[in-house]
Amino acid sequence: MRTKHSLKNIYIGVVSQIVLVLLGFISRKIFVDSLGIDYLGINGLLTNVLSVMALVESGIGISIVYNLYKPLADGDKKKVIALVQLYKKAYSFLALIIFAISICLYPFLGFLMKDGGDIGNLAFIYFLFVGKNIISYLNAHKWSLISADQRGYVITKINLVFQIVTMIARILILVTTKSYIFYLVIELAIYLVQILYSGRTVDKRYSYIKTNEKYSIDSDTKDNLIKNIKAMFLHNIGGFMVFGTDNILISSFISIATVGLYSNYTMITQQVSALIAPILGGIDASVGNLLATESIDKNYSIFKVTFLVNFWIYSICVIFLNNLLDPFISWWLGREYLLSNLSLIFILVNFYLTGMRTAISTFKNKAGLFVQDKYAPIIEGLINLISSLILVNYFGLAGIFMGTALSTLLTIFWTQPVIVYKHVFNLPVRYYFIKYCFYSILTVIGCLVTTMAVDTLVSGNSFLDLIIKGIICLLLPNIIFVILLYKNDEFKYIWYLLTKSFTKNIRTKNFSAN
Repeated sequence: MRTKHSLKNIYIGVVSQIVLVLLGFISRKIFVDSLGIDYLGINGLLTNVLSVMALVESGIGISIVYNLYKPLADGDKKKVIALVQLYKKAYSFLALIIFAISICLYPFLGFLMKDGGDIGNLAFIYFLFVGKNIISYLNAHKWSLISADQRGYVITKINLVFQIVTMIARILILVTTKSYIFYLVIELAIYLVQILYSGRTVDKRYSYIKTNEKYSIDSDTKDNLIKNIKAMFLHNIGGFMVFGTDNILISSFISIATVGLYSNYTMITQQVSALIAPILGGIDASVGNLLATESIDKNYSIFKVTFLVNFWIYSICVIFLNNLLDPFISWWLGREYLLSNLSLIFILVNFYLTGMRTAISTFKNKAGLFVQDKYAPIIEGLINLISSLILVNYFGLAGIFMGTALSTLLTIFWTQPVIVYKHVFNLPVRYYFIKYCFYSILTVIGCLVTTMAVDTLVSGNSFLDLIIKGIICLLLPNIIFVILLYKNDEFKYIWYLLTKSFTKNIRTKNFSAN
């Protein structure tokens, strides 16, 4: 059943992201042509500034989702209701706090914008962003429930429809009015309808949570929640200092226009991550159930399979982006929207480092191991800020990305594996790093061979040339990895699952045809 739900989550998620990626590129092109690079920079800056609100959330969501796995698996509806009621109450209170903090942050916005150009109605724009931020918390307690129950694909299908409607509405507004205000107002209105409709869908599926009777959680669960929330608060602060400050630093030390240029790169890498997320995220909820019900040996065997999938996907993506990111932006928007080669290299390094820790982070979070490294993200964040502020003076934009890579390598890169291998698998962590180094060497080999093949076989940057480059980048590294890994136990297991699923689908179709 875990495999079935995982595959369903993966399938729905991948299809939805492909549709959204195509619409997203069209929308971004029209945005740049209609409003210019400064408005694109404002969009990226405000998204980063308001991500500080994630600190207020303090990990309540992750902690409660973790505590929902067992009662859902056991059919303990009373405990499920108690946790959902607690979650709802917490987020109603947090919405008020977020609004108050947003008001306090607004006066400092001007200090973060270097060469900001003539951006009108900044206050109204800012509070439209704030409004969308607050609305997202209206039904957060319901998303935690359906996610923990491995039924995320239900909401994904609904979100896909609304996101397509939003993308089309954005495009029409930009083409007809060229108004950034109207663009944000329509986006906010559609998002509100989406949140309310999705909430009603969850209510119908879990009708038992709609009760006026009040339930309370037991003291052990409450103590565990408080402990984890305190730890996750530190994790969130560190996470913001690492991933939420790049646009702020770029806007403050370089220019708001450069934020716009960088946002095109982050849009593409985020779209790639979004395509990947359903594959690894489809396994995510199943891991929580797995850890709650299976043996250590079973958990470790599934981790090794997940880690192989993690490596394979991110390696292919890095090779793909290395060869197509700049040519695509040049074809899509123009050469004037390109960043330096050094900046591109460190954007990809950070993409790889962040992506490659997906498997280990999933097992760590689903095992509820939030306290063991609660100070590591703070140290990571401080290293990132200090090193970025120093390196930006020597390397410009690339220096900010160097600081991010350095902070990751000195902290989370090794602390998370140490904790998971000690507390979940009871094994020496050297097994992880040996495998990580092996996978990284394969990535470098695949990247070098593929880049040489692309440079030799394709010289232009037309749309047809991009397609040919993309095909080479998808086929060649996969062939290399299969040749080098086909005897690997994890690869054999994945191949077995794929062939089993394919055979089953063929049989089902033949049966239906008859």
